[in-house]
Amino acid sequence: MLNNFYGRVSNAFKNKPYRKAVIVSAILIILNAFKTTLFNYLMLPKTGGDTLGYKFWISLLVCVIVFSFVLSLKSRYVFLIVYIIQGIYCFTNISYFLYYHSYLHFLQWISLFKEAMISASHFANPISVQLLVVFIDVPVALYIFFKCFKREVKSTRLPFLRNAIIGLSVAILLVIEIFNFANGQSVVQFMDDRYSGETRIVERYGTVVNGIVNIVQNNTEEKLINQFNYGKNISSPSSVTTSKSTSQQPNYVVIQVESMDSNIVKQKYKDSYVMPYLSSLMDNSVYYPYTLSYHKGGGTSDAEFSVINSVETLDSFPAIKLSSYSYPNSVVSKLAKASYNTMAFHGNVGTFYNRNIAFSKMGFKKFYDISSMNYDDEGWGAPDDKVFSFAFEKIEKSTTPFYTHIITMTSHGPFESARHYYNNKAYDDIENEIVRNYYNSFSYVDKSIKDFVEKIQAKYSNTYIIIYGDHTPNVNSQDFAQASFIEGDKYFEFVPMFLLTPDHKKYKEDSFVASFLDVSPTILATSNLSYNVKTDGKSLLDTEITPANIPFKGGSFDRSWLFNTISNHKYVEEEPLWRKYLPSFISSSLIERHK
Repeated sequence: MLNNFYGRVSNAFKNKPYRKAVIVSAILIILNAFKTTLFNYLMLPKTGGDTLGYKFWISLLVCVIVFSFVLSLKSRYVFLIVYIIQGIYCFTNISYFLYYHSYLHFLQWISLFKEAMISASHFANPISVQLLVVFIDVPVALYIFFKCFKREVKSTRLPFLRNAIIGLSVAILLVIEIFNFANGQSVVQFMDDRYSGETRIVERYGTVVNGIVNIVQNNTEEKLINQFNYGKNISSPSSVTTSKSTSQQPNYVVIQVESMDSNIVKQKYKDSYVMPYLSSLMDNSVYYPYTLSYHKGGGTSDAEFSVINSVETLDSFPAIKLSSYSYPNSVVSKLAKASYNTMAFHGNVGTFYNRNIAFSKMGFKKFYDISSMNYDDEGWGAPDDKVFSFAFEKIEKSTTPFYTHIITMTSHGPFESARHYYNNKAYDDIENEIVRNYYNSFSYVDKSIKDFVEKIQAKYSNTYIIIYGDHTPNVNSQDFAQASFIEGDKYFEFVPMFLLTPDHKKYKEDSFVASFLDVSPTILATSNLSYNVKTDGKSLLDTEITPANIPFKGGSFDRSWLFNTISNHKYVEEEPLWRKYLPSFISSSLIERHK
């Protein structure tokens, strides 16, 4: 039997086209394993050479199994489909990680597919040289597609050799996993830790296994909903009753500003503030320079979700898309039950993040998107000043106290929408296009907010106005660096928070960061209503009270530590990829000398 096998193998390799196909296939498997290794390596916080080597050998064994089977099917189109699927998977995962610094999960990917396609059509997804990793083996793959599925190659079949190679690779992987389990390094042991366990799984097994583990752990909405941690229960003072007249109840305007991070409101260009109005509020409002953003599995929607419901959002799924969630902690619902006119406005389509469904369940009596406002896309979405004007018209028609939640759109990345209707020539000489457009966008946004806020204050003096950013803009350069830092496997983003009160209170926090969880307690504490709410936040007006820690990705973080860390953080340009990923035995000085 063995003699027959060796004879068949020997005869097969005498066939020159087949021999060439085998050699090229082996090269593809090695290159693909290298690509897969770098793909996973790019998404690990800090990893040494030992881990890189381990990942390469594991990836090589997996690639041997997958491509041995795929190529044995003798179909160039099956091969092409598998290869394209892998490429899309790697590309989207790297792009997601570059923006969110967390892992994209399969269920999350499916849920956000529509949003991802719309974002891609507006070129809003991050572009980086790291994405070139996906194309490392493209030339070899194309060669195989066009040259290695010809009749003289397809006619040669060695199923025993294929099965032996696959079986041996599987056996080696099983032995490695037995050793992993014995040393406490198995996926079975990692999967119980929802946060740090993810990094360990990606480190040892890759993102695909991590995605499978996530499906096992979060395959029902009930499991996801049970992950919400609402914090302690707080209530209104006993002196407050629900019998007070609505005339004593203040109005609320909440403005959530797209991509406004903590640093842009303090940023100057040629000695002038990019946002002169909001920068003036630093000394004329209750101002928290740094507010920890929840920017996780639900992207931008995590901001309004956590603000309104005073709860940390989910890591692996957009919380706003939980169809069976009833929003029991929503501050909007509490105000709506107290006869407030609750309205939301957004210059994007209402189906984006299912806001048209979720906002109603949160307690909004009316949600106006770009369609219901009868506006057209100008760039991406309706211009902010038009949305503010529409919102003001609806506010004027309100006969009861109102809660108005406005989500801006113009300053969404890649920050080109404002160019359709606004251009501040002061920034035309900035070479970095992203920074130039970012400054121009926020120059426009600042003016739009100023006009709207001044109209509200002039006509509705008994109104609390809260202005905050949703997340950082993913802009880091020598010209402008966002307010964010990485600690271990956690990525912290910071946005500003302004609170304008009817009595024009002034306060500037210089020791603690605020939290999205603080907005709901602030509103309820000033509402003159009887209330109960579960929260880890506190009223932004209670400036004498030491605030509790902020829950974030399985940890609990001291607000003063966060403040000190981000306020002292300095942008450092990332080292070149060749220096970061080439083996250490290649002299960096030699490379520098020949650059």
